[in-house]
Amino acid sequence: MGDNQQPTESPAERAGQGLWEKLRRRKVAQWGIVYAAGAWGFLQGLEYVTDTFHWPDRILQFTTLALLVGLPIVLVTAWYHADRGQQRISAAELVIITLLFLVGGGIFWRYDRATDAASPATVASGLPGATQGTASVIAEKSIAVLPFVNMSGDAENEYFSDGISEEILNVLAKVPDLSVAARTSSFQFKGEKRDVAEIATLLKVRMVLEGSVRKQADRVRVTAQLIDAGTGFHLWSETYDRELKDIFAIQDEIARAIGTELKVRVLGKGEGAVAVSGTTNVEAHDLYLRGLTLWRVREEDELFAAIDAFNRAISADPGFAEAWGGLAMTYAVLSDYSNRLTPGDTELRSLDAAQRALALDPTAAEPLLAMGNVAGKTGRRQTAAALLRRAIELRPSSATAHQWLGTTLVEMGSVEDGIASLKRAAELDPRSLIVASNLASMLSIAGRDKEAIAACLPTLEYAPDAILCSSVVGLSYLILGDRERARPFFDRWAASVGGGTERQVAELFEVLLGQGDRKAFVRRLLAFPARSWRDPQSGNLFSDLDVPVLLMLLGEQGHALDYVDRSSHGTGLDLAWGVLMPSLDPIRCEPRFVAAVERIRIVDHRAARLCASKN
Repeated sequence: MGDNQQPTESPAERAGQGLWEKLRRRKVAQWGIVYAAGAWGFLQGLEYVTDTFHWPDRILQFTTLALLVGLPIVLVTAWYHADRGQQRISAAELVIITLLFLVGGGIFWRYDRATDAASPATVASGLPGATQGTASVIAEKSIAVLPFVNMSGDAENEYFSDGISEEILNVLAKVPDLSVAARTSSFQFKGEKRDVAEIATLLKVRMVLEGSVRKQADRVRVTAQLIDAGTGFHLWSETYDRELKDIFAIQDEIARAIGTELKVRVLGKGEGAVAVSGTTNVEAHDLYLRGLTLWRVREEDELFAAIDAFNRAISADPGFAEAWGGLAMTYAVLSDYSNRLTPGDTELRSLDAAQRALALDPTAAEPLLAMGNVAGKTGRRQTAAALLRRAIELRPSSATAHQWLGTTLVEMGSVEDGIASLKRAAELDPRSLIVASNLASMLSIAGRDKEAIAACLPTLEYAPDAILCSSVVGLSYLILGDRERARPFFDRWAASVGGGTERQVAELFEVLLGQGDRKAFVRRLLAFPARSWRDPQSGNLFSDLDVPVLLMLLGEQGHALDYVDRSSHGTGLDLAWGVLMPSLDPIRCEPRFVAAVERIRIVDHRAARLCASKN
């Protein structure tokens, strides 16, 4: 090709130039640029308004989708009008544009609904007849305190960083206008690298507090930041370098700063408020934090270690009300996990510690919780309910208070009110194993076994070794007649307990399938001493809740009645839930059964209807 020869254009190039010329002549590009600039400006303004007035994020999302749908409509309209030389949109065109917007919006709406339906939070458990709850509304004044990260490089200081989080959480939990995620749930994410927005969604909160603690010699550095999970913005952050003796002031400062950001009055005290921990003794505070960490484990050895830590904290500072409260709470639950002390002994020790705590701080919720728990165990359920309601007034975000009130109300015959209270506990502590299992048990008592299973299955996804939920789900499946689904949960339950209980489960299912010696299995089951399931070496997996139901499922009504009669002469702590199970309806109106219910001092909500029809 010579230097002066002009290059020839290909047909494709000529077509491209022709198309661009048409677009330029019809001003389609100009229309598109103007529309995009206007849409962007409108969205910026809308985002500012939604943030300012806390409007739902969906408004911004749907507006964005609508503007995206509008772009091709604007471009097509520009081409069409420029081609015809018209400046105004006709009525027919307006109808067409409206229909296009509706069709596009409908497509996006269906896509959005499909996405929500497929999300883990809204997928049903797959059980036939399982109910699906509506999405929870996240309160504006709601917060989760994540465990502060231990930056000290010493695992022995882990309890200290956890304790800082615990102290701040306890302060915030006393605020009536503030919903605070329970420690059990927020600490589930310890060590996990998850997005703050994801954690906030799982815990159903708007705000998240996170931070770190570096403790070296007699110095400590605490860094904290408050995040609005809805927007991702950091609302507040601060770093505190202090001597270790000032740790109480640091906790106080952080709690006050968060309260200011949330526009609620956190402490209700003046500027000269004392340390929120209730002690200025560093050793006592340190031991108290150790005790709290051990109490949360809820295992026999850890509970006794917690008692030791709280007692040592009290020795260091006898006026430390919170240490007395921790001691009262530990003794209140000890009989549920250990046979070392009698229930009567643990109850007296719990009440003594609770009364000492109240004498030092009449506004403390923990001693009321302990006293309410003990009152329920000793059959004084009206008193228990009153104490627990007062604890909720003092600590509205206490999941434990709502949990214990819920089970107490069911034992008093108010089943639906009790379930409602337990559901509130589950909202406050959505990842609590004990709350989930208690809720499931009460649903089973109400005859709603499919819902009971659905309440516990999510827990078993992140805590597969959760004994309580495995037992409730397995028993509920048996009640529903689904032995195949029940067996894996019984096996999981036995594997967690050990001590020969695996063989007991195998024998149970052999009998249920008609392949074992039923009478021999029943004799062995009835031969176990009271509270033997608390002894991991006894070989017995089943409590007073389980045994009567299993005997009824095996067709042994007479033995079930004998078991209820015999067990009601003891403490009756575990029998209460067992006698309320619908499986026992065939023997519910028997005089010995009625007498047993009276001895354990509960209200049998099923007897009023069933027994009246038989008289």
